[in-house]
Amino acid sequence: MNPHYLYLTVDLAVIAVPLAFSFDRKVRFSRFWPALFPAIGIMMALFIPWDIAFTEHGIWGFNEDYLSGIWIGGIPLEEWLFFICIPYACVFTYESLKHYIPVAPMRALAIPATALLAVASASLALSMPGRYYIAVTAGLTAIFCAGLAIAAARKTTFKEWNHRLWFAYLPLVIPLILSNGVLTGLRFWQYPWMNRNVREISDQIVWYNNDHNLQLRIFSMPVDDLFYGFLMIAMTIIAYELIARRLGLITGAPPEAQP
Repeated sequence: MNPHYLYLTVDLAVIAVPLAFSFDRKVRFSRFWPALFPAIGIMMALFIPWDIAFTEHGIWGFNEDYLSGIWIGGIPLEEWLFFICIPYACVFTYESLKHYIPVAPMRALAIPATALLAVASASLALSMPGRYYIAVTAGLTAIFCAGLAIAAARKTTFKEWNHRLWFAYLPLVIPLILSNGVLTGLRFWQYPWMNRNVREISDQIVWYNNDHNLQLRIFSMPVDDLFYGFLMIAMTIIAYELIARRLGLITGAPPEAQP
């Protein structure tokens, strides 16, 4: 395989199975596309300018040996596709779990988990103001989670979305580590699972300036990516649910809210 298409291959591999199963009879995920793609667009309205700014300032960057060479707005085409393929796969998983497991367990833990993440994120952001990746990511995650926890405590629909978000995100952590592992170290499995020797990581499609993160990796993936990934997925899912209900694609009370 031509190495210049490696990042593109990762993008396509992430979306291939969810896209293929988007037309199955039970979920019929394709019917939710009118809500999904606007939701992805809302998320990208934050994440793309953020990505461009961090690339320009050297907080992260891209190895051109693994890129097709097409750049749009200061970041590679593959990076744009990343913000489509990853959320698509995640919302597909979220919606599939809703259909196949209508009543998810551990419902009472969702709001405390969101509130705890808000507090932990705020603490990180305030304690590391000069490390821009973790400071910005944790700060935005804190604001989002605080708002979501308050909304979930007040409204049944947000309570269910918050619960379902966690029920989907936790199993998604594994594929997140795998996909980001490939992007941040092609042979990521060769590194310790809690890796502090971050400067020894090689063969990166996406590289990070270690002065701006926690300097701790899960294999080759910065731990900071767990916050970043949660924020990206959560923003997309909440926007998706709001738009889907507004369009009438989802009606009635969620299964867990029904008597």
